[in-house]
Amino acid sequence: MTLRPIFVAGLVALLVPPANAVELPEIVVTATRTPLSVSQVPAASTVVTRDEIERQQAKSLPQILKTVAGVDITESGGPGKATGVFLRGTESDHVLFLVNGIRIGSATAGLTSLELLPVAQIDRIEVIRGPRASQWGSEAIGGVIQIFTRKGSDGPDVSAAAGAGTFGSYAINGGAGATIDRTDYRLDGSYFSTTGFDARQPVPGPFGLDQPDDDGYDNASLHARLGHRFANGIEVDSFIWRASGTTEFDGSFQDETDFLQQVIGASALFAPMERWKFTLRAGENRDDSDNFAPDGTFASRFDTKRQELAIQNDFSVAKNRLFTLGADLRQEKVAGSTDFTETSRDNTGVFAQYLAEVGSHQLLASLRYDDNEAYGTDSNGGVGWSYRWPDGVRVYTSYGTAFKAPSFNELFFPAFGNPDLGPETSKSYEVGVEGRQHWGRWGVHTYRTDIDDLIVTVSDPVTGAFFPDNVESALIEGVEAEVATDVSGWQVTAVASLLDPKNRITGKRLRRRVKKSLSVDVSRELGRWMAGARLLAQGDRFEDAQNTIRLAGYGVVDLIGQYRFSRQLSVRAKIGNLFDKQYETAHTFNTANRNLFVSLHYAHR
Repeated sequence: MTLRPIFVAGLVALLVPPANAVELPEIVVTATRTPLSVSQVPAASTVVTRDEIERQQAKSLPQILKTVAGVDITESGGPGKATGVFLRGTESDHVLFLVNGIRIGSATAGLTSLELLPVAQIDRIEVIRGPRASQWGSEAIGGVIQIFTRKGSDGPDVSAAAGAGTFGSYAINGGAGATIDRTDYRLDGSYFSTTGFDARQPVPGPFGLDQPDDDGYDNASLHARLGHRFANGIEVDSFIWRASGTTEFDGSFQDETDFLQQVIGASALFAPMERWKFTLRAGENRDDSDNFAPDGTFASRFDTKRQELAIQNDFSVAKNRLFTLGADLRQEKVAGSTDFTETSRDNTGVFAQYLAEVGSHQLLASLRYDDNEAYGTDSNGGVGWSYRWPDGVRVYTSYGTAFKAPSFNELFFPAFGNPDLGPETSKSYEVGVEGRQHWGRWGVHTYRTDIDDLIVTVSDPVTGAFFPDNVESALIEGVEAEVATDVSGWQVTAVASLLDPKNRITGKRLRRRVKKSLSVDVSRELGRWMAGARLLAQGDRFEDAQNTIRLAGYGVVDLIGQYRFSRQLSVRAKIGNLFDKQYETAHTFNTANRNLFVSLHYAHR
C-alpha cells in the first residue's frame, strides 16, 4: 500500500475548517526566557500538558515527542535504547534539552538520553522550533525542548498508578503534592521494567553480530520539588529529579549499561524595583554510565557533570517594552575509564533581548556572545516580527543564527579527538501563519536552515587514521501544517510535515531523515468512557550518507481507551501497533510489534 493517499488526505484535512472550539495553552517561557503568550512569539511552538500525556498513555518521552510537528524520532531496539531526535531535519545534537531551565545531556557524546527520562514526573513540555542560540547558547540549531516537572497545586494532589503489559512490562508510580499558605511541595516516585524484545537483527560480516535474546530495561526514578513565596515577594524554588537503572542492547563489544540521569536545580526571583525583575538560577546535571561486555565483564565508564549559574534581569522600560540582560556560567567535567586529553572546560555566555508590542505588531531582537575555553568564542543573534489581526489570525517571520559546540569525544578522545575543531554554525529563516478561531487552531510554517562546518569523521590520506573535522554543510527546507479542532464531539489533531534535508556537497539526503510525515490523533469522551486512535505515517529514509541503504516508509496505528469508575479511579488500556506493522527507523534495529498495556489509576485533586 502506498503512503501517498494518506499524506494527501491528511494535508486536505488540515485545510478544512470544522466546527467547535479547542482550548490550548497560551503561555511559553522557553522561546524568550520570559513568560510570553504563544501569539506573541515569532516562532512555531507546541506545548504538551500533563492532561495530554495521560490521555496518550505515553510510557516514554520519545512516544510523546514523535507526533509533535517537526519532530522525527528514530528508535534502536525498544524502550531504554538509544533514540535519535531530528528537529526540523537537524542532527540529534542540534536540539537543546532543558529541565526547569537547567541544561541536560552528555558532554562526552554531545547527546541527551531522552529515552531514559521517566514521564510520570513531567508536568509540561515546551517544544520551540527554530534557532534559539541567542537565548540559550550551544545546541539550539533545530530548536529547544524544555521539560517542566510537577509541582504542588492548590489543595492536596495525590496520584498513584500500576499497570502491566506485553514484553513482560510493568510499571508503578505515585506522588503527592500541595500548596500550604505560601509553600508548595511535590514528591514522586516511579518504577518501570520490561524484558523487552530482541533489539537488533543479525548483522553479517567480520564486524557483525548475532545476539537473538530479549533486551530488557528497568528504570527507578525519584522527583522532589519545594517552593516558597515570602511576604516581601521573593520566590524560591528547588528540585531534584533522579533516574537510574539498566538497559540491555545488542553490541559486539558492549551490550549492557547501568545508567544514572540526575538534575538538581534551585532558583530565586525577586523585584528590587517595580520595573526590574531579577532571577538567579543554579543547577547541576549528571549523566553517568557503566558499560559491560557480552560476557558480563566491565568495559567502560563515562561520567559527565555539568554545573551552571544563570543571572537574568528583566527591565520593563515602558509599557509593552521588555529589555532582558543576563549571563550564563557553565562548567563541564568528564571522568571515567577513558583518559581524555582534557577533562573540563568552562563556558561564559552573555545575552541581551528586546521585546516590544506596538499595537498589533510584536517585535523581538536578541544577541548572545559565548566564550568557551576549549574552542574560542561565538556570537549569535535573532530578529522576529509578528502581526495579529482581531479575528485571531497572525503572521510572523524570523531570522536567527545558531551554533553547536564540539563534544569532548570530538575534541579530546584519545587517538581520535581533534582539538582544532570549531563549532558547527547555522542560519535559519522562517515564515508562518497561524489562526485561533471559534472552531479551533491551525498553522502553516515554512523554513530554511543552512548549516556549515558540520563535524564528520574523515581519514588521513597518509596514515589512514580517523578523526573528526569541520568539512560538511547541509541545506534543510521544509513546511509544517497542523490543525486541532472538535468534530461532532471528537477531538481531532492532525500534523503534516514535508522536508528536504540534503548534504550540500554530495546532494544526497541526510541520513535517517524522512521527507514526509503525517500524524492524526482522534479521541472522544462518552460519559465514563474515553476512546481514541492515533496514526503515524512516514515516508522512506536512508541509513547511510551515500543513500544506498533504504528503509521503507510505514504507517502505525495505536488505540487508547479509558473507563472511569469514579472521579478518582479509572482503568486505561493502550494497544500499540494495532496492525502489527514490521518496520525500521534505524537499519537492522527492531521496533515493537503489536503490544498491550493495561493500568489502574487513582487521582485525588
